Amino acid sequence: MPPDVLLEDGRPRTWTAVIRCDDGDHTLELTHREVVAERLLRTSRKHSFDPDVDVDWDAPQDPDVFYMPPQLISIYETPLWDGLTHRQRVELSRREMCSIASFGIWSEMMLMQSLLMHAYRQRYDSDHVAYALTEIADECRHSKMFGRMVRTCGLRTHRPRAVEFHLAKLLGAVYDPMPVFAGTLVVEEFTDAFQRTTFPDENVQPLVRQVSRIHVIEEARHIKYAREELKRLVAVLPAVRRRMAAAGLARVMRVMTGQLVHPSCYSAVGLDPRLARRVAAVSPHRRATMAWASRRCTAFFDEVGFLDGRARGIWARGGLLEP
Repeated sequence: MPPDVLLEDGRPRTWTAVIRCDDGDHTLELTHREVVAERLLRTSRKHSFDPDVDVDWDAPQDPDVFYMPPQLISIYETPLWDGLTHRQRVELSRREMCSIASFGIWSEMMLMQSLLMHAYRQRYDSDHVAYALTEIADECRHSKMFGRMVRTCGLRTHRPRAVEFHLAKLLGAVYDPMPVFAGTLVVEEFTDAFQRTTFPDENVQPLVRQVSRIHVIEEARHIKYAREELKRLVAVLPAVRRRMAAAGLARVMRVMTGQLVHPSCYSAVGLDPRLARRVAAVSPHRRATMAWASRRCTAFFDEVGFLDGRARGIWARGGLLEP
């Protein structure tokens, strides 16, 4: 594929693709954006799922089997973890997994809203818009799937804290593609890391493994789409604006990742939620896990120049950047 480079006026460089037809050679000028979108559309046609039929929602749930790998649980390898019985640890895994799913629904709703605003400003007959709409359809299915999984596990979804919940409403009034695609990468790369560890693990509940597998396969396309768009946006952004956007995103993501585990997860197994959150926040294992889950995203940000200035320090202080 020709490199994705820009002209002096910031427009994407185009090249000519030759298509062989019965009546001779016809040429079609394509931007890199369109080429990427067309490939993602083809992949979507081949590798998309319907969770209503592709997940065994009646799969038995063994009360002694974890709902996520233990090493991903927030207080793993802490004195609080050591003090729990096996059944309490399994219960904590069930609740943390459902809490992360609730966070996923919330973040995917914001993504869908932003993708619609992005598509609204593009050429409606383009493959780029077609893929944006395809991704929205994927995220609709994912949100329904996560909600059904939580209910099937006997729990209810959680909203974020009131401040974050109401601030997120502002996304409907402001359109800025830079934080949209950067934020998408952070959330999707993070959850992707957790789920890539979960779905092959035979010691995890079959229902959760099935849901994780579907999400990993379909999210790979979403990550590619966000990465390519962010590359284009960063390439034409002035350095000062880029650093400000990077620092702002780092602060937001530091707050958002703190919403992954709802306090009720801890109280359900007899732990003081405030104490458990403090223990998790300073746990070397937890900080290493969070940095590991963010590593692909932060490496990409570093590559495209979205991790310089104050942003790097904010990521590091939040435990989201590997040393």
